[in-house]
Amino acid sequence: MIINIPDQIIREFLSGVTAVLAAIAMGAFLLFILRGISRTFPFIRMGLVLALAPLSLINFLGNSESYLLLIYAMITVLLGIAIDGINHLLMPKEQSQPTQNPVKQAEGTVEPSPDSMVWEKAE
Repeated sequence: MIINIPDQIIREFLSGVTAVLAAIAMGAFLLFILRGISRTFPFIRMGLVLALAPLSLINFLGNSESYLLLIYAMITVLLGIAIDGINHLLMPKEQSQPTQNPVKQAEGTVEPSPDSMVWEKAE
């Protein structure tokens, strides 16, 4: 049994592996750059990384195939923005606490709260 692998197959395989490794390296670099927004906007960060990493390799594609990559990039970024926007709207908001000590205007005196200092006029 003789297996014959021509040089062209090896070159195409290695060029494909190189392109995939370059996309992974660019994605890791983008994740490192965008680590500051990971707490507040995790899906926007993921959408940007998934969109920008393949866009860095757009020069290897011909003009007829590049529009699909651009549509993919737009869809992933918009999905990230939509998911984080919905998450922001659904998060519970902190309600302001009403004042604990009501002001008594009828008696003319105000009850101070225990944490505040009361300055009295010296006579």
